[in-house]
Amino acid sequence: MKEPCSTTPTVDQIILGIEVEKLRVDRQGAVSQQPFPTDLTPAVRDYVDREYFEAQVEFTLPPTADVVTNLATGNQIIGEVARQLAPTEWLWPYSCPPPLAAPPTLAQISRVPEATYPYRRTLSGWYDMRRLMNNGVHINVSFAASAVATLVAQSPLSDADALYMHVAQQFMRYQWVFVYLFGATPASFAGYAPGADLPVPVRSVRSGQAGFPTSITGDYRSLDHYVSRLESALASGELLRASQYYEPVRLKGLRGKAPQQLRAGISHLELRAFDLNPTTSTGVTADQLRLIQVMAMYFAQQPPLAADQVAAVLAQSRRQSEQVAHEDPRTPSCCAAAGRRLLTHLEAYAERQGLPLAYQESLQGFWREFQDPRRTLAYRVWTQQLQPALTVQA
Repeated sequence: MKEPCSTTPTVDQIILGIEVEKLRVDRQGAVSQQPFPTDLTPAVRDYVDREYFEAQVEFTLPPTADVVTNLATGNQIIGEVARQLAPTEWLWPYSCPPPLAAPPTLAQISRVPEATYPYRRTLSGWYDMRRLMNNGVHINVSFAASAVATLVAQSPLSDADALYMHVAQQFMRYQWVFVYLFGATPASFAGYAPGADLPVPVRSVRSGQAGFPTSITGDYRSLDHYVSRLESALASGELLRASQYYEPVRLKGLRGKAPQQLRAGISHLELRAFDLNPTTSTGVTADQLRLIQVMAMYFAQQPPLAADQVAAVLAQSRRQSEQVAHEDPRTPSCCAAAGRRLLTHLEAYAERQGLPLAYQESLQGFWREFQDPRRTLAYRVWTQQLQPALTVQA
């Protein structure tokens, strides 16, 4: 029997690493035709990489549990790279691509690294490349080793892998929360041609059926089921590479990206269901990062789902997420009451744990967003930025 443990992990034991994707555009707002910048200064070079398109930049920021440091570092790195771009370029702030005069071509796909170019070229035949031009924020979540030991000791979970799997299930279960609170693509720009008759505005084009394409649904019953599902998809040709697995939560391993390497241990979770917040250079806010830390702590201490319930619970969550993505941000959500219940539980948890006031205030703000949709990011982006001057293609 496990020994009881009186301590509880704190937010400074929840480590976050932010990855931000952005497109380089020219002064007219069209996708840049300039080559990828290879002469960046050493201070920022290691944090910058190519993505699928040559015009696409990925920023991988150093992980830390401190929210203020996370954002300050991100602002410094992204701001410095923006200053070092060609004089005719700037970083597009939205997840959906800018107005497109024509669909992307093979010439716009990144050829570096050369070894993986055939994979990227093949993907162009699988998906509409306009959908692949959607950008977003990925937030990597890990528990400090001391927190893992405490949480496992306090729970029926057997080890760190079981803990991460349990938290992954919970983040998948509540993925619609992120779509509602952080959806920031209420419309696509001209030329996007999403191929679906969606109303305008919506909460998140990127998170809906016309957004970034998904490949397969994963199996989150256990680490072994998760790995076996990916291995099966790779063997059958449903996936070309493991990196093509685009669900909102991905398990990341200690020894690499290959599915079988996950069996050596889970190092962290990658949360992928975030639109870029166009009002910030990092695409995220301090409130958002605080919410994720509190959710990770809270989820880790909730009763695990029964294995025979996981598939049905997550299937319902996927349906809810798509429904929320397609809602009009000016109207209450189908999940508003459920969102307020969750935030109420999180607020009570934060108070019991004595979390800093900033965390409690962040949670109260999100509760109010579920109460009043006019407070949400999607509503504000639509009414204050896009709707007054945007030509959209629904």
